Amino acid sequence: MYDLKVVVEEIEGFCDMPMEIGDYFEVKGGKLIIPEGKHMCIWALQSLMTIIPAKQRELAEENDWIPYTKRLTCPDPEGRVIFRIDRMDPVTGKKVEATEKRPPRILVDEDKCTGCRSCETVCSFENNGIFTPVYSRIKVEKDEEEGKDIPNICRQCGDAPCVKACPVGALIRDEKTNAIIVDQKKCIGCKKCTEACPFDAINFIEKREAPLICDLCEGEVECVNICPTEALRFENGGGN
Repeated sequence: MYDLKVVVEEIEGFCDMPMEIGDYFEVKGGKLIIPEGKHMCIWALQSLMTIIPAKQRELAEENDWIPYTKRLTCPDPEGRVIFRIDRMDPVTGKKVEATEKRPPRILVDEDKCTGCRSCETVCSFENNGIFTPVYSRIKVEKDEEEGKDIPNICRQCGDAPCVKACPVGALIRDEKTNAIIVDQKKCIGCKKCTEACPFDAINFIEKREAPLICDLCEGEVECVNICPTEALRFENGGGN
């Protein structure tokens, strides 16, 4: 089990407690230690407590984001106090960095998306040799109320519900990219994977029995390459 050091790294708003940059507390075993003369806002502490026990433990789950997540913010929208959580070796007292690299996936910045749908067009051509969004694995959804265009793509879940839901084992992991691949010979078109996907990111179309699931183009992701605004990125998203 790791020790932790939780440091006020940045204050983007106004904290009336007041917390100050450089303030910190330590977690050793089940003890929370606040240095003499320092204090800790209980509202901020409440928001941190959900992740502190998890950060103390060394986990080895596929696609686990906890080792790579270091920064959390307090719940006060006016305060915006940003805390950095460092794992510390309980023997040496030195900071421990996560070293295992997670497989990359497609990350979406919806604020940068202009709705050009170039990603849909290139995806359909890359996979089916035809320029039509119908065959695209990525779908750009329009939020009329917010006036936003939001790309929706397979998240490559570590504990993928679609894989578990398939009754014939037609969905497998690609050893190179970690993407979910459809075995066309095994798929029976039951749509159990579509029903299981919590993000509605698996599509079926007429005259095609197998589902359309992003296979990450064997690591050379064409939708990311063509996006003119960098609304799509292909990376592991760790470190923050």
